[in-house]
Amino acid sequence: MKKITTIALCLLALISLYACNNDLNKVFDPETPQVEFQPAVINAASVGRTYPLLTIATSTTAGATILPQLNLVGRQRSADLPVRVFVDPTSTAAASSYTISNGGVATFAAAGAPTSSTVAMTITVAKASSATAPFGNLILVIDSTSADFKPSQNYKRIGYSFRQ
Repeated sequence: MKKITTIALCLLALISLYACNNDLNKVFDPETPQVEFQPAVINAASVGRTYPLLTIATSTTAGATILPQLNLVGRQRSADLPVRVFVDPTSTAAASSYTISNGGVATFAAAGAPTSSTVAMTITVAKASSATAPFGNLILVIDSTSADFKPSQNYKRIGYSFRQ
């Protein structure tokens, strides 16, 4: 009876180990890199949203500069990789209250240059019109129409809230 129990337990353990033997060699497609926002990776999503909404301090005397970092998840490229970031149509921030550098295009350097898997964009936020001005939300999204990369589905969107 002990042998039957031992054999049954060994078979159960063998079946359990076999079920866990998944092919882990391919985690993502190395030919198509992914691009993500670093602030979305390190901050939790806001309540009722699928992305973090970060508050930026602005006053009536000074604006702010935001430097959201983009990460390249995958191999270094042999050519420059431009990534377009656009403002989501659901943003409530007035277009006159911020400026995005380079028209919203950030470029990862090619493999021959000083390579980097990160690049920062510059967003300049204007000073608040008054101390009681309403908050506006600026929501940025990584463009998904490029064939050279895919935006990371969980980290392709980031939001900033600031007084306008």
